[in-house]
Amino acid sequence: MGKTALVLGGGAPNATLMSGALAAFSEAGVHFDVISTAGAGALIGLLYLAPGGGKTPAEALRSTIEMGVADAIYEHFPVNYKVFQKPGAIADAYRTLAMMNPFARQLEETYGDTAMGKLFGDWMKLMLAGSCPTDLNPKSLGLCASVPFLEATVDFDALAASPTGFYVNAYNITHRKMQSFAKQDITPDHCRAALAYPFLYPPHPARDPESKAECLYYEGAAHDCLNYKALVENEPEVTRIVVFDVLGADALMRAPRDLYDAWLLSIIVPMVAIAQDDTKLFKALYNSNPVRELFQVPFDIPEAHLPAALDWSRSNLETLFQIGYESAQRYLAADGAVLLPA
Repeated sequence: MGKTALVLGGGAPNATLMSGALAAFSEAGVHFDVISTAGAGALIGLLYLAPGGGKTPAEALRSTIEMGVADAIYEHFPVNYKVFQKPGAIADAYRTLAMMNPFARQLEETYGDTAMGKLFGDWMKLMLAGSCPTDLNPKSLGLCASVPFLEATVDFDALAASPTGFYVNAYNITHRKMQSFAKQDITPDHCRAALAYPFLYPPHPARDPESKAECLYYEGAAHDCLNYKALVENEPEVTRIVVFDVLGADALMRAPRDLYDAWLLSIIVPMVAIAQDDTKLFKALYNSNPVRELFQVPFDIPEAHLPAALDWSRSNLETLFQIGYESAQRYLAADGAVLLPA
């Protein structure tokens, strides 16, 4: 029997759909020989394959809920200051000093397991984020500092040693081409490069595995939401491909609720069309010889929840995690049953 691959697409606000689904697949004993990722899917794949901080894959996947902001705060300030942080060298130095503050660490460790503790911790993080200095100006190349917390959440040594193949794509601005990084080449810089969405983040430098020179990169999902290409080019023995596509749904395109929501939709709406086209192109161009079985896991977001599905509130991330988990369970009980171990 050939290899089984998992494709994790882009889509940061609703990435907990993927983490919930992957938790269900893992719990059911489904094994993946290769994982190919783009955008936010890279973080989900890394947490599953090489979690850091002593966490198990199940714990690391569930921890993605903690990227959300407590609802009592998000209701009045709908910005994810945990993920989108102020840019600049002064801001980086400020955050480093804040992380060295034993009082701040004690607050998280002592009160982090209760609802009130989480609210208090998020409030403290908001205070720290709000008082952070920045050199953001009209000549800045992105609104936010490059993605934080990677070194603390991913074990890159374990990734390189894993028997599972792993790929993440990025767009090489220097040489104007798409690239896929394999696990043996991936460093925190390559991950930040693969997550550097234009305008939100500045282009990020990383070593080009081909030329060995440092190049500038943007997020691959802005050009290729589903990294099928790495599979067909590097893994010819793959015969079954499972796809977690959280963007390829027309239901995500809707009227905005306010100006901030309109800005968020301006990022997501183009990616919905790209994700849909990527699967069509894969079927037309890459899946004729040999033919690979494609398993597209549907995510059943209730109609009533769709307006909030891109929110960064903790309750939404928790809801999406559960939707992803239950959607995967239903899929494995039906069309996906052939993926279960014998």
